[in-house]
This record gives sequence, C-alpha cells and structure tokens, in this order.
Amino acid sequence: MSIPSEITLPDGRKLGLKEIDPGDMLDLIEAAGSAMSGAAAGAWLGYAQMVATVTSIDGVPVQFPSTKDEVKELARKIGNTGVVELQKMLSPEKADEAAKDTAKN
Repeated sequence: MSIPSEITLPDGRKLGLKEIDPGDMLDLIEAAGSAMSGAAAGAWLGYAQMVATVTSIDGVPVQFPSTKDEVKELARKIGNTGVVELQKMLSPEKADEAAKDTAKN
C-alpha cells in the first residue's frame, strides 16, 4: 500500500509520513521488548507501526522510535486527532472504531 508523503490534520498540523519497510518492522519488534510476549502483542505492534509512519510534525523531523517509551512519546505528539486521521488513511475499515475509542478517552 502506498501512503501520501504528508497529511494535514483537521487542527491544521501537518504530519510527514513514510511507509514502514521490513527492516523498520524488525526495529519495532525489538523496541517492543516485553510487550511482544503479552496477549496484546499484535495490537501493540499494529499501533506502533501506525505511529512510526510519522517522520515529521509541522515540518520538524521526528526520530524513528527505537524503544517503547519513544513509541509512546511520538504517539503523544501525534495526539488523538492525528491517530484518528492515520487510522482513517491506513485502515479505513477501522476508522469509525478508532474515533469512538479516542472519544472515550
């Protein structure tokens, strides 16, 4: 699947994006560490993969996350609005579910 190089969020922020390649996926699996041994491993990795597609926020580069904490920090920078928009773009069939879950938080 091809993704755009940038999206504009409803709040006006711009996210630079890139597709995750197999090497990046291996890096995310390594970063996940103990998260990969739990029942939610697939969900965590899927969410981390979505977050890791972001390469910049408003033109400011962000580093590819290499630890669980870095994944969390990037997710916080992206915010709820960004996560919903990424979900729409990457998994349109799950977009409504993501919006409902984000609204609960």
